[in-house]
Amino acid sequence: MTDIKLFAYLAETLGDTIEIQLPKSFTKSQLLEAVAQGFPLMKNEIMTCNVAINQTFATEGQVYGVAEIKEIALIPPVSGG
Repeated sequence: MTDIKLFAYLAETLGDTIEIQLPKSFTKSQLLEAVAQGFPLMKNEIMTCNVAINQTFATEGQVYGVAEIKEIALIPPVSGG
């Protein structure tokens, strides 16, 4: 199982950290899909999140290996004023 840190309204709704099972390698989209499967009522919100892996924003198409990951975070889009 892999811990994923949550921020903003996701943390308020689901808690600061969730655990999911990830394959040995995955893309940003696959990660978001895996999280959304665990929390289907939050799917729309989860799919719009930025993903940070080892404190660097994940890019689409790049493949990440579970063995090299120290931290994953989901960061929802925020609006300010």
